[in-house]
Amino acid sequence: MRKLILCFLIFVSVILIYKFIYPNPRNWYDHYRYLAESFLAGRVDVPNLPIFYQDSLEYQGKKYLPFPPIPALILAPIIAVGKNTTQQQVSIIIGTLNAVLVFLLLKKFTKLINAFLLSIFFALGTVAFWSAVVGTTWYFAHNVALTFFFLSLITFKNKKYFLSGFLFSLAVLSRLPILLGIVFYILELKKDKINLLKFLSTATVCIPIMFFYNWLRFSNIFHSGYIEVYKSYLGIGYSISFFQSIYPNFPNFGYLDPRNIPLHLFTFFLMPPILSADKILPSPYGMGIIFTTPFLLLAFLPPFKKGLEKNLFIGAILIAFVDFLHYMQGWVQFGYRFLLDFLPFLLIVLAIRFRPKKLYILLLGISIAVNFWGVHWAIKLGW
Repeated sequence: MRKLILCFLIFVSVILIYKFIYPNPRNWYDHYRYLAESFLAGRVDVPNLPIFYQDSLEYQGKKYLPFPPIPALILAPIIAVGKNTTQQQVSIIIGTLNAVLVFLLLKKFTKLINAFLLSIFFALGTVAFWSAVVGTTWYFAHNVALTFFFLSLITFKNKKYFLSGFLFSLAVLSRLPILLGIVFYILELKKDKINLLKFLSTATVCIPIMFFYNWLRFSNIFHSGYIEVYKSYLGIGYSISFFQSIYPNFPNFGYLDPRNIPLHLFTFFLMPPILSADKILPSPYGMGIIFTTPFLLLAFLPPFKKGLEKNLFIGAILIAFVDFLHYMQGWVQFGYRFLLDFLPFLLIVLAIRFRPKKLYILLLGISIAVNFWGVHWAIKLGW
């Protein structure tokens, strides 16, 4: 009963905050809604996509999106029933459900009250807050991926390995970098070959599905469209990275290039807000967790205990490594949105380490306060 009450409190409080902090969203950049409409019409191109929407490409006279399909498939039945339903409305519901899933996951690693506090931290003290309320294409993909990632980890803990692997595949088919997180599961099951095979049999389904989706669009299983989108950003006349905003002649590196890693490390950990004479504003290029989410730093403190803690950190690092290779640090954004790809692993580390000490509670409170500030300004600035 206590667990149900806490789930109810999380759901009600989070959805009310999400809804009332951004009651009149702009509903821009809802690529997945257009893709969902195309799926319902039996096609994979997006002929009705607004001309000013970036991150699209043309192939043989048709317009396509490079993104994997699951977020649009989630939207399809919803908009089939409620044609006026917006992507942002669905995003708020998914974001709220994710907060409940965090509680259900973390209670397996810590006390109920700690899991409750950490679920509130996730919902209001991390970039998940802005991601849920804005609901634009890039954030919507993160929100959907988190849902399936959390469900995969919950069912994995419950030893339902076929289901866990399938849910992991759905997470990957929402956000491709999550694929590297499979190493965590392999490390956890390396001494249990039968159950490892059960997990892998469904966890790798995402690969042929993505190949088939690529073939449907471009007649090439290895062609996703991301390279064309990357090229479209080159020479567009404005800075797409923080470094270019300081040094206009700073070069563009490759789509996935090790030379992009310093940009991401700086953005993830240290990127400061914008200071002026009369106000402090979030940077559109992102902000480091030392400012936005200082409580999360607890998950990075060594040593990491052998076994689960170490495996979680390895999984997080591998996903982060792929994200850090990306040519752009995420833009326009509050915080660092790529954190959401590997945040589930870090949340479990937090749950293992968390104790209701004054310092921890203070850092948790600061994280929530800063994210309220950031979401307020992101809305006001029209992000």
